Amino acid sequence: MNLLAAGFAINVAKCLGPTQGTYRRQPFHNRIREGLPVIRSQSAATRRRSLILFLVTRQSLLSFATMRYSGRSPAPWMFSLLILPLGISVGFKFTPLPFLLAQAGVPFYRIATIASIVHLPAVLGFLWAPLVDTMLRRRTWLVLGALGTSLGLWTAFPLIGAMHLNLLTALILAAGVGDSLVSASCGGLMVTTLSTAAQAKAAAWQQAGQLGGGALGGALVLWLVSRVRPFTTGMILAVLIALPALVALTVAEPAPASAPWFRDRLARIGGEIRTLIRSPRRRWGAVLLISPAGTGAALGLLPAIASHYGVAAAGVMWVNGAAGGVLLGLGALCGTLIPGDWDRCLTYAGAALTNAVGTVVFVTANRPSIYFAGTVLYLATNGFVWARFVALLVEVVGTETRDASTFYSALSAAGAIPLLLMIWLDGFGYSTFGTHGLLWTDAAPNLLVFAIVLTVFVIHGMSLQRSPAS
Repeated sequence: MNLLAAGFAINVAKCLGPTQGTYRRQPFHNRIREGLPVIRSQSAATRRRSLILFLVTRQSLLSFATMRYSGRSPAPWMFSLLILPLGISVGFKFTPLPFLLAQAGVPFYRIATIASIVHLPAVLGFLWAPLVDTMLRRRTWLVLGALGTSLGLWTAFPLIGAMHLNLLTALILAAGVGDSLVSASCGGLMVTTLSTAAQAKAAAWQQAGQLGGGALGGALVLWLVSRVRPFTTGMILAVLIALPALVALTVAEPAPASAPWFRDRLARIGGEIRTLIRSPRRRWGAVLLISPAGTGAALGLLPAIASHYGVAAAGVMWVNGAAGGVLLGLGALCGTLIPGDWDRCLTYAGAALTNAVGTVVFVTANRPSIYFAGTVLYLATNGFVWARFVALLVEVVGTETRDASTFYSALSAAGAIPLLLMIWLDGFGYSTFGTHGLLWTDAAPNLLVFAIVLTVFVIHGMSLQRSPAS
């Protein structure tokens, strides 16, 4: 997803072209002095209307923040907005940030080091995710996380360059903590506020929002940096991150129950882990989540094999960039078509099978048309797989889990392990057997896991449509 977002953003920025004009910088005190006559000239009626608008807005936010639990679940599509702060922030870190650092003359090894550091919160977020399950409502943590991210990136944006690398890295790393709070809060809300059927649809909407936010957010930032000042670009980025999070205040969520701390809290989490292991359905789903199926590891490697099919750089930039972001989002939205009462283990394995079909298309011939067809199918099915992954993830967490955000974050982090393994195996397959070796290595776990899951279902006489009690 992230590499596609990078290609998409750079492609859009190039298509838009350079800016046709310049702006004139003025000292800050001059701009303040110019604005004072305008403020003084405001009529009493204008000031009164501004005060009324402020009070109405303040009261509306307070009403949302103190809204009592009504038992009404949010609409699944709302999760495409709730996850947007995370998608836009990740898109910025994967595309504009390294691009702008390279433009500023920062050495490649320093850029790689900064990139590895600023993404640490995505892996380690489960360590502080227990906070989201206590003290405040999850919707409040989501808003606080998004506001922290927006403030951190706004402060950091004017520092992008070779002069303040340590401070820049620290600010973006701190903003990443806010990212992880958004992810944990969104996952916890999905588990605790939605019915089982609605969870599957919300998972698809969430992935569509995250993929779209990453691609379009990165493209917009690259377009803005050539037209307005860095401070203004950072401010616009901060607004885009903060505004969607305010939707969370409309979610009716019960107040958090009092929770123990430290030793007692660890004992409770340990008990919930034992409950998960004793549940055959949840245990079976957890095994699938950490299996090497459906990782989409070849996603960032497809451009590297394009020359094998005679595809030029322009074709790669289009299908793996601009169209790629759209295809991933559309594939994720296909998850909304799957009935919520269908077994998520089987549908996740089936989604992985469709991704394997997309991989196999590449081995049929070495022509540009085959590369384009295979890439379109691979990307669309990859988005579909990610949507089913999240749907299975929230089922494994379970509505009975009191530490929903903690378990959601931990299982999400665990899902990165097979991805890293498959990226290494795909590279090994390419170095040993060439292009077809990479493709078959990527497809093999999808085919194998689907065969195992289907065999288990047939042997045990399990049904595709599961009852809520099963």
